[in-house]
Amino acid sequence: MAKDNTAPQKLPLPTTQQSGTERPASIAPAATTKITTGKRGSSSTRKNKTKIGGTAVPGARSTQPRETPTTSNPQQQQAESYNRLMRRRMDNMGMGTSAESDRMQTLQEQRQKRIERKKKRLEERREELRKSLPASKIKLGRRVLYPLIGVAVLVILLIVLYIVFGHPIR
Repeated sequence: MAKDNTAPQKLPLPTTQQSGTERPASIAPAATTKITTGKRGSSSTRKNKTKIGGTAVPGARSTQPRETPTTSNPQQQQAESYNRLMRRRMDNMGMGTSAESDRMQTLQEQRQKRIERKKKRLEERREELRKSLPASKIKLGRRVLYPLIGVAVLVILLIVLYIVFGHPIR
């Protein structure tokens, strides 16, 4: 087939409305414009779809098939539903049978943890103080103890000698 030397025909672009004035199609950008509807930057609707099953982990209880009720008596089903509802309300208010003991245990555990954290912080502060203070511990070894005892005995001896010989007799 032979080539035509004619220029390709441009299709007229739709005019857009901006602040009450129409823009003619001749001012519009080139014919290769992309028209998207909906959210910005989303060109496909496949990304926005949710997966079937939601975020549940496979094998979770919510993904298992539901058991059909064994009784067909509507009054009994209503009573069971009421019982479930009341049990949930009681648990939420903290008045369940095991809820109070559980609450007491959790409060005791929280208190115990708080006390442990305080002790740990106090011990860390003591360690920091020990590290920051100069190392001037007095060690009473043989090298220190014997001269110390000797000086004390000498001072006591001098006091006794002064008392005995230092006072003039009248």
